[in-house]
Amino acid sequence: MAMFLVDTNVMLAASAISDLSNVAARAMPREIELRESVYEWLVAFDLSDGRIVLDDVGLVRAEYERNMPYNWREQEYGMQVLQNKIDRMQADHVPIETFEGNGEHIAVLEPAHEAIVTDREDRKWVACALAALILFGESPPIVYGAETDWYIARAQLEVLGICFQPLLPTDWYRVKVDQQ
Repeated sequence: MAMFLVDTNVMLAASAISDLSNVAARAMPREIELRESVYEWLVAFDLSDGRIVLDDVGLVRAEYERNMPYNWREQEYGMQVLQNKIDRMQADHVPIETFEGNGEHIAVLEPAHEAIVTDREDRKWVACALAALILFGESPPIVYGAETDWYIARAQLEVLGICFQPLLPTDWYRVKVDQQ
């Protein structure tokens, strides 16, 4: 069974292809040809039997909704894909623990894992991957586009059994990391 954790940046980049999208101005990558390759991956995923992994607390969905709010002209493509997966019963909800800090819910990770995943927003993806590893005996890859944090932390997280599927060329990530 093919399962995937689809980072929000993938949903944004794919949505930004539409002229009616409200997220085009802030979606990354900026390069149209790279956005198109992310879009093509998401279309193939949407049409496949692949499953999307979400958390049982709703942190992933809340991030999608926060970043792709309802667009009265045309629902953002990323949200259409999410709804299609849910409607076709191709969504798996995995249990994660959270705590509330400064009015937001944050996924709980072991302290050693928190040291690797310093962005509190990214912790939910790792928590979901680890929960899926326990539940299903495999870690769904975290699919990412313009996210250098995953590129930087990838080797350390792969030791934990977490898989990744970057959608952009390696050189794109190297250049962005060198610019930081």
